[in-house]
Amino acid sequence: MKNRTGKYFKYAIGEIILVVIGILIALSINSWNESRKNIAKKEILLKALKLEFTDNIKQLDTVLYYDDIVLKNIRRFMKLDPNNSSEMTNDSMPNWFQNSSFRWTFNPLNGALRSGISSGEIHLIKNDTLANLLFGWQDFVSDAKEGEVRTIGALVASKSITERYIRNIDYRNSHLPELGKSRFLSDYQSLFRDPLFEDYLTERYLSMNEVLDELNLVKKKNTSILKLIDTELNKS
Repeated sequence: MKNRTGKYFKYAIGEIILVVIGILIALSINSWNESRKNIAKKEILLKALKLEFTDNIKQLDTVLYYDDIVLKNIRRFMKLDPNNSSEMTNDSMPNWFQNSSFRWTFNPLNGALRSGISSGEIHLIKNDTLANLLFGWQDFVSDAKEGEVRTIGALVASKSITERYIRNIDYRNSHLPELGKSRFLSDYQSLFRDPLFEDYLTERYLSMNEVLDELNLVKKKNTSILKLIDTELNKS
């Protein structure tokens, strides 16, 4: 009986060990499968983010290009002498005004980023630097957007000044020549003698400078995000 009891005891222990080993193997396989799924999800998210931020950098370059044109034209206006009639009647003046009136704004794509945050998949990215940049991205963009709103507000406010002296049709001659020139001449000299117009130029110049600084910071963050995304993808 003692021998039988010992055999049964050993057999039971063996069975328990086999069951435990089976459970551990099953857990290990399940963990491996889950890890593999998470790696696949992370790769899909990173690739989607790369597409978005690549498009964003292209859009940023376009906005920065036109904002720089606006800034250069404003500087040109601020140096003009209203007593110099040849400068005030220059045929290029309508184009200069057109170039100083660009209202390009940065509107980034954020679909993949929002989806990653709302689904929680963003936490699959273990690179803390990249994760922090992604979580802070919207704040960087919001700061730049506030500056853009101020520049557009200054431009809209200037209309009540410029429309007193400049014919709106002058802007359109290069694009719609069939309209012909206005029967009423624009008075650039009087416009540049108006202190309110000088105030507008100053405000627009300062706000555009601020926007360019903010957008260049956004571009720097965007570039860092793309480099870190490439680093993560190369690890896959």
